[in-house]
Amino acid sequence: MFALKRNAAVTSESRALVIGGAGFLILGMIAFLLVGREPVALSGRGSVGDIAALGTAVLGAAAAVIGSRQRQAHDAPPAPGGGRTRNIIDIFALALAHACIFLFGWLALFSIFQRAFVGAVLYPLAAAILVGVTGAISSYIAYLSTVTMNAYRLAALLAVFLVTGVLTSMLTAEDPQWWQENLSALGMSSGVSGVAFNLTLIVAGVVVTTLAGYSTRTLEATAKTAPARRRVRHLEGGIVLIGILLACVGLFPVDEQFWLHTAAASGMVVVFGTLIVRMRSLVPSIPATFNLLGLVFLAVIAFAVLMYFPVGYYNLTAVELIAASLVFAWLIVLIRNLAAVDADQLAASAPARPVFQRTDTAAQTAAPGTDKTAADS
Repeated sequence: MFALKRNAAVTSESRALVIGGAGFLILGMIAFLLVGREPVALSGRGSVGDIAALGTAVLGAAAAVIGSRQRQAHDAPPAPGGGRTRNIIDIFALALAHACIFLFGWLALFSIFQRAFVGAVLYPLAAAILVGVTGAISSYIAYLSTVTMNAYRLAALLAVFLVTGVLTSMLTAEDPQWWQENLSALGMSSGVSGVAFNLTLIVAGVVVTTLAGYSTRTLEATAKTAPARRRVRHLEGGIVLIGILLACVGLFPVDEQFWLHTAAASGMVVVFGTLIVRMRSLVPSIPATFNLLGLVFLAVIAFAVLMYFPVGYYNLTAVELIAASLVFAWLIVLIRNLAAVDADQLAASAPARPVFQRTDTAAQTAAPGTDKTAADS
């Protein structure tokens, strides 16, 4: 067992290379068959970028499932009932998040390539090799990301996912003046931009609910009193509620369901403010600097709102960008601080390592003719 744990990192790297190689072969052959005999563009409908984005989304999700299952196999067995259901939801959320990151990321990257190489096309073999490389990279990253997943990595994954999805929506927006209305205008389109924006919010909401379980798992396990367990449940419920409301913002586009969209967005800010105010009582061991940071974020959002509504200093897009950036930044920092609290609690509750001292056994292993003092020296 010790040898298995000692070589776990090497084993994971070896498996990741195998999965990456399989991704190269699978997606490369599919691309070669889809491209046919004619040259193909880097970006646009039926392009190399489309094949790479869709293919890596599927392969990345599959690799994420394999990595998650591998990680859970080395962890403690899931509890019956709710624990098993929670594990399934976590795996689904991780697979979906990785799939969307690769989908949006490769779409945006190939769009940039097409703008950099105006009029460039790829011949079938070159296109197949390039798409195969994207499959190898995506499968390799997705497996290693999930097989070593923890709260720190999940918080970083959420940040990367949000930036990738929103940036893809901005780059593919049909109306270059979308920012003159509001941030939610990105989700009003039925094209790639609208789908990317709304899907990003929906999947991000699912990932946030997964973060709630990751970030409070140790707190719940170490809670020894009923009030302490109730505080952990309130914290987890608040984070889950933020995730649900975030998903609702994407589910109800502003041009189709204005009041539901606005209620979900406003409710998310309300829950965010409530958690900030109650954080000291919910998690007494969390650093005071984090509590101060939350109050500063809340004050900045309130100031940004006041500068828009009564003063009209800038448009609604600026207010939404400020509020959304601070809410997600606080949420990511919260996850990292909760992970730090968990690490300290686990270290404090771990049994002390026995101190081994040299005894007469050392003298017995010394060469014949030497005394115990010489052996100890």
